[in-house]
Amino acid sequence: MTFSEIWNIHKDHLQNFIKTKIDDAYIVDDILQEVSIKLLHSFHKKTIIKNYKTWLFQVTRNTIADYYRKLKKETDLSISTTDTRPASCVCDLSGFIIQTYLPEKYATALYLSDIEKKPQQEIADILNLSLTATKSRIQRARVQLKELVNECVQISYNNKGQITDFHLKNNCELPTELKNEIDRLNLFL
Repeated sequence: MTFSEIWNIHKDHLQNFIKTKIDDAYIVDDILQEVSIKLLHSFHKKTIIKNYKTWLFQVTRNTIADYYRKLKKETDLSISTTDTRPASCVCDLSGFIIQTYLPEKYATALYLSDIEKKPQQEIADILNLSLTATKSRIQRARVQLKELVNECVQISYNNKGQITDFHLKNNCELPTELKNEIDRLNLFL
């Protein structure tokens, strides 16, 4: 397929998706243009893309996230604070761990479900899976994530199953990229 064919098939869906995340029509057009440029670059680099729809939606989500990060950074710069790092939450770290340490087929489904809070049917459509397969993939990803976290972090729960405390186990050495991400997010373990 050519760039034009692929772009014409997915352009309207991507634009509608962006509109659900951003209200400004000019920004929507800018992000859509950025995604088209990234697709064009991937064609020039002869990048192998197995599923253009999934790839385009992932690139679009990342481009939207970049837009909000840039917007937040500009806002943070305009406000005088003692700490120059942007405020973060554990969900930012969770998203990083999911995308970095889980296999891609599980990471994508779990990220869309638990970080982006997308309905499972929408995730199934994005990944071209049945709803049952999507639910199964998300559950397997959650189990893998829990096992991964439990290797290094001691977690305490209350009687409702909510996390009340967590700390790094003494015998666990975190990978450098994870330490860097924790520092970047200004979080403490």
